[in-house]
Amino acid sequence: MAQTKREPEGYERLTAALSAFADAERAAQEKRYQKSSWRHWGVALPKMDAAIRATVAELGQSDSLALGARLWREPVWDLRIVAGRILARKAVAPDADVWTFVTQRMGDLDGWAVADNLAVVGGRCLLADPARLEDVESWVDSPHLWTRRAALVFTLAWTKDGHDPERMLGWAARLAPDRDWFIQKAIGWWLRELSKRDPQRVRRFLDERGAPLMAVARREATKYLAAPPRGMKRV
Repeated sequence: MAQTKREPEGYERLTAALSAFADAERAAQEKRYQKSSWRHWGVALPKMDAAIRATVAELGQSDSLALGARLWREPVWDLRIVAGRILARKAVAPDADVWTFVTQRMGDLDGWAVADNLAVVGGRCLLADPARLEDVESWVDSPHLWTRRAALVFTLAWTKDGHDPERMLGWAARLAPDRDWFIQKAIGWWLRELSKRDPQRVRRFLDERGAPLMAVARREATKYLAAPPRGMKRV
């Protein structure tokens, strides 16, 4: 008699809890808004987190990774977001196995919400081992939109004090001619965050490398920059 394959620890508890929060109307709205090819359950983020806390909060490293991988195998938007949120917990160390999980799933991304939740995990992995930026370097030239975008979204920590932004500014310059709205928005987002601590560096980037940028990137990049002196135009 064949033995039934056992699900990872916590899978059945978690999916049952998430199913109880399903909202068909919200699911339909989110699927339209996200232009998603996946199934949607319509679970709000606070309820996802509540289900995680109630069912799998005590899972260790290996069980969390196994659960995340199992959730991701289902073509369900909510479950893939939950997989990212489980692996982004402080209890999960951003080790080599977690980084492998992230990099092996980049090609699955087809929208910003799942991508941004996975970015939290990926960003922690990069901070833990900046040598992994060598992998990210190749993403800038990827034919896959969400992989290109991830080069900047995963590295937002490099806009903060204590990190050198020059490598990522080089990536932003390489991506500047990209006409995709999401890429332009990500460039502007990255520059906007850097402008909070180094506005002069952002101004210099816009002066020297910003000519190809679309209006959406410029608006984002200059959001927190001080108004220019009277008679001078904003970059």
